[in-house]
Amino acid sequence: MKVLVTAVLLMISAAAVFCASPKCRVCDQAIWGEFYRAKDKARGGQFEVCTNCIDLQTRCFSCSLPVKTNYTTLADGRLLCTYCAKDAITEDEEARKVCWEARDELDRLLVRFLAFPRTNLSVTFVDSFTLDTLFKSPGYTQQCTSVFGATRTMVVGGRRFIHAISILNGLSRPQLEAVAAHEFAHAWLNENLSKERWATLSKDAVEGFCELIAYELMQEHNYQAQKTNLKESPYTAGQLDAFLAAQSLHGFNAVLDWVKAGESKKLDAADPDGIRATRQSPPTATRAARPAYYSYGPTSAPPSTLTLKNISGGPSRRLAIINDRTLTVGEQARLTLATSNVVVRCLEIRSNSVLVQLEGAGVKQELFLPER
Repeated sequence: MKVLVTAVLLMISAAAVFCASPKCRVCDQAIWGEFYRAKDKARGGQFEVCTNCIDLQTRCFSCSLPVKTNYTTLADGRLLCTYCAKDAITEDEEARKVCWEARDELDRLLVRFLAFPRTNLSVTFVDSFTLDTLFKSPGYTQQCTSVFGATRTMVVGGRRFIHAISILNGLSRPQLEAVAAHEFAHAWLNENLSKERWATLSKDAVEGFCELIAYELMQEHNYQAQKTNLKESPYTAGQLDAFLAAQSLHGFNAVLDWVKAGESKKLDAADPDGIRATRQSPPTATRAARPAYYSYGPTSAPPSTLTLKNISGGPSRRLAIINDRTLTVGEQARLTLATSNVVVRCLEIRSNSVLVQLEGAGVKQELFLPER
């Protein structure tokens, strides 16, 4: 009897030890002995990773944790772990809807201070190769790949702004909202800063302001992991911290005044009062009154035909805006028309026209710029 009791106690003890052993986040095997704690940059928190998996060179581009099995490979070679693959938004229309909702939310949050562009911009989702190319193209503000987006602003007729925003595909909703907010802030800056201020404002301060806009949205939605990523990133060289410190003391309106007419090229996080030093009171924007709330959805009926709105770029890389989409040669997009949705592939961009093909039907069509 004593032997039996001893055996039962040993079994219970062994089971307790087994249950207490952590499992590796990567290979899902019980860990016996040493292990590491790795940070999940997509959702936050730290997870146990065994000594074998921590040295893997394959990493999830979203959460930065190692991946070993059951991962997803995107078309451009990026890897997504099981968890991030479930969170990734891969359909362009769904991703675009998230971007418009993010812009509406920003308008509600900051309606007393500024209004983001709405009808004069397009959002396109691209792979990492295309985004890397855009960083090197004339007219695009070069940005760190941690931001996953690029914005180009064109001025038509000397007065009208057109913004072409490109965002990396395959992001989760929090990541996509943060990138969209950042790029909408770039579009706002391009419309509202004077040439004189552009000449004095540092690139770090520009990116810091755009990250501040993204941070405001992340805070509103309580996306703690994205807030942490924004604050811990060295991308703005401390300018986000400087903006946050100045805003907490003097308010968002003081931030806008400094961005438009500040005396210095960047802020000092140790001296948040420096944001009060402006050359002059920034001019009041002559904008029509706008409602405080915007709902997602087109403000007018979809067009009945394909329309070429603009052609830009150099001979080596041209961009065409067809309806509300920006396309390069070889790229395709689904466009909404009054009677149907069509998938259009851009075949050639000429000096004043674009040759496209309607997928499925195989029909080719040449679109011309409107006569000026």
